[in-house]
Amino acid sequence: MTLLAIHGFTEDDSVWPRVLAPLGRKIRALLLPGHGWRPCPPTLDATAVAAEIASQLPETGGDLLGYSLGGRLALRSALDHPARVRRLVLIAAGPGPASPEDVAQRRITDERLAESLEDSGLGPFIARWEAMPALRPALPWPSAVEASIRARRLSHDPRGLAASLRFLGQGAGPALWDRLAELTVPVLLVYGQQDPSLQAGTAMARRLPHARLVAIPGAGHIIHREKPGDLLLALAGFLGREGDPEAVEDASIR
Repeated sequence: MTLLAIHGFTEDDSVWPRVLAPLGRKIRALLLPGHGWRPCPPTLDATAVAAEIASQLPETGGDLLGYSLGGRLALRSALDHPARVRRLVLIAAGPGPASPEDVAQRRITDERLAESLEDSGLGPFIARWEAMPALRPALPWPSAVEASIRARRLSHDPRGLAASLRFLGQGAGPALWDRLAELTVPVLLVYGQQDPSLQAGTAMARRLPHARLVAIPGAGHIIHREKPGDLLLALAGFLGREGDPEAVEDASIR
């Protein structure tokens, strides 16, 4: 069965086929608006993206995976289009701010980030983005991995990323906490133990009817680059192995 995978902010659709290849499944990766070659239209919102995600899944239901921004949008898609999602994997993702006041504050933050992108350009923005404590790896990157991640981040159009922050960021709301009980499909929640978003994941696991929470030691927010082998083992245990078990267990940093 095909696994539909959604990337995070400043990533693109090339990340998941490489990372998930050892699972032995067909991977379909969706490129989010504002990333890579894809512009972000002025009327975009999370509802429209959630509908687009659902349209890529079988009418009878498929497996959906999302990371960070992509995870929040995948969650929204599963809530808005429950018949399309058979199983859901959320990696380092949450439902957004917990209250309307928090959403409003995050909207201000996202607008400032978008303005800094437009005013200063992509290079300075990415430098500040990478310096955020929440986005630093638990252990220093190997130089080749760090260079690869930075090159991918610098490949985007700053106008697209700015629009993504405004229309798809956590400040775009609404928060999804009050809807979590609606989600009756199995959900796998995966976080790095050093990722601040693990706190939200723990709270989500209490509210979701059928959730499994996995915290990966020695990992921060970017689990699929820090601990890809551990992530693959968690995914294989949840989704089932269709590939070579040794390939899953031997997966290394890319």
